[in-house]
Amino acid sequence: MAMISLYIWLSADLLSVFVHGSKIYVNGWSMTVADEVRAEEGGSAVLPCSFTHPDINLTLTGSILWYKRESRSLIFNCTYPGPDHSQGELCGNVIQRDGGNRFRFVGNLTNNDASIMMEGLSLRDASFYVCHVELNIGRIKSRIPTNLEVKAARGNVPVVRGTEGDSVTLPCIFRSWDSHTLTTVTWMRKEPYRHVITFRAQSQGTWTTVHGGNRYELIGNPEEGNASTRINQLRVRDNHTYLCLVEYKSKLNFQFYQYLIQKEVQLQVVPETFPIVILCIPLVVKLPPLLVMWIILYKQKTRYGISLADSYLQMPKA
Repeated sequence: MAMISLYIWLSADLLSVFVHGSKIYVNGWSMTVADEVRAEEGGSAVLPCSFTHPDINLTLTGSILWYKRESRSLIFNCTYPGPDHSQGELCGNVIQRDGGNRFRFVGNLTNNDASIMMEGLSLRDASFYVCHVELNIGRIKSRIPTNLEVKAARGNVPVVRGTEGDSVTLPCIFRSWDSHTLTTVTWMRKEPYRHVITFRAQSQGTWTTVHGGNRYELIGNPEEGNASTRINQLRVRDNHTYLCLVEYKSKLNFQFYQYLIQKEVQLQVVPETFPIVILCIPLVVKLPPLLVMWIILYKQKTRYGISLADSYLQMPKA
């Protein structure tokens, strides 16, 4: 049985994305992964994976693993929190490299989220990936892998610059999936990996904010491949790299499928005091000649005062 749904909620500072794309049930276990993820060369891609298990009251130990299906190679491995960390690094601390690409854990084990992020994508990363969880109470892996599609880059990652207090627009332009239903647009902060805002599609082409503050405004039309979003009242702490995650769903033969399009953009915020310093530069340049003129006038005034005093002393006394 395969079902799809996207549940997004916040736990601490991380986003747990439970994507019910391809879902399997085995002996009281379940695992859900995205059917397809589309990203660009040089950018980043999040591969969602969530699971449930029947023994919810036990202390869990074990590992989270990701495999590349074609080569059957292990690309990521981290240790589930527990008393024994001898099998590898803790998932919350691990950053691993393979072939020049970075693999980073961005899930939330409190919510049984085993998602990872692949950074520095190359065309060779386009492949099928399998999520695998091995715990002391059992194991489960995704039967249908996630298909990562890496598109050739059309340029460098966009960089948007703004001044504290102003507004900027984060671009998110993508090729739409006309055969599927557009459901959500989510913006994530890349490092640390945190949820920023989620917009959900409503009837008649309208969108509503599901999670996020009131500083964010969806100004593009996602139906036309534009999910650009404006950030108002910029803050210095907005200075980060962001991921735009566009979700599509489809249904075929009573099965639900989920597709993600991911784009990356950098935001650089300049403190509002910086322009004042720039404006002061011309004054600094003019100060030395003004000082010289003041010294000359002062000397002339002093000499004039001395001349008057001499004249007064030379006058005949009555």
